[in-house]
Amino acid sequence: MHIDEFKDLLEKYLDDRITPHERQRLTIALEDPDYMQLLDETIYGELVARAYEGEPDEGIRQLIQQRLDQEVTPVHTIRPRRYRWAVAAAILALVAGTYAWLQRPAKHPAAQQLIANAMPGTHKAILTLSDGSKVTLDSTGNQVIRQGATAIHQQGGQLKYDAQSTATSIQYNTLATPRGGQFRITLPDGTNVWLNAASTLRYPTAFTGPERLVEINGEAYFEVAGNASHPFKVKIKDAEVQVLGTSFNVNAYADEPIIQTTLLEGSIKFSANNNHVLLKPGQQAVLATNKEFHINEVDPNDAIAWKNGYFLFKNEGIESVMRTIARWYDVDVSYEGDVKKQRLGGTVSRYENLEDLLKTIELTKSLKFKIEGRRVTIMP
Repeated sequence: MHIDEFKDLLEKYLDDRITPHERQRLTIALEDPDYMQLLDETIYGELVARAYEGEPDEGIRQLIQQRLDQEVTPVHTIRPRRYRWAVAAAILALVAGTYAWLQRPAKHPAAQQLIANAMPGTHKAILTLSDGSKVTLDSTGNQVIRQGATAIHQQGGQLKYDAQSTATSIQYNTLATPRGGQFRITLPDGTNVWLNAASTLRYPTAFTGPERLVEINGEAYFEVAGNASHPFKVKIKDAEVQVLGTSFNVNAYADEPIIQTTLLEGSIKFSANNNHVLLKPGQQAVLATNKEFHINEVDPNDAIAWKNGYFLFKNEGIESVMRTIARWYDVDVSYEGDVKKQRLGGTVSRYENLEDLLKTIELTKSLKFKIEGRRVTIMP
């Protein structure tokens, strides 16, 4: 296909005057990496300039490039041809939405008014010892906390207990992350736990009984140290996870309507309401508010996107998306108008500031944001 024809088809697509035959030709062209590159150049050159009647500013260029990078990243996966088709369609939808947004910049001023102090979360937590005393932890800390015969080492965003001791009495500690915080802990048996924002982990300072039992409220990723004679158990509200040695993620926030347990490696038994199921890697147990649960086949890496530094939303309702964002940026959210039916999908770094994140959402959906103090109001 000649370059001029490609540009003409793209223009027709954006103006909603493309025929089914022309749409098919455009989709086929976008399976060619050369045309994907041309699409990028066309956005920067003709389409954005057309909306602004001149050269677009660098901020808009960076914003569009960021969205393109997020969409194009997965191309090198197992089914490249099929995935390229999906990516091409996603980018076309993105370009159309971006162009429509650029045509009416005056109607979207809210993202420019965001408060500067709504920054992404950091390593911070509160450690509550068995006697009730509290220790504040942050990313700059470097200390040894003494609790009887137990030594607890903090270095930056990680807490580590001494190796399993011979203590006979059981003492419980609690590690809690606030909104806008996350932390990692190595338990006395060598199990590693990553706590997401607004989460709490209760655990003994030594595992002395026949089982290793901890309690979680919120979200955490576990890499459990193997010990077949002492099974590891995680209590989650009305459910329980039992493992022998494995990696899994638990999402059990009090303000979420479901509990999700996703297995990455090994094997776990998920139990709730006298029902038990064995999970295999790539399976997710979902427990609903009516106490029923079912098993989904998933990409397990999606469940730990937060641990790896990014948000991942897949056709997710705006209320669910904003609950996740609110925990990480420590903001409150309210809604005006008929916006709760909106659904979002995409991947965004957890380390962007809130202003850039909400600008990205404004580009992909018909939403506006207003900030008053630490409250984000979402409007159509």
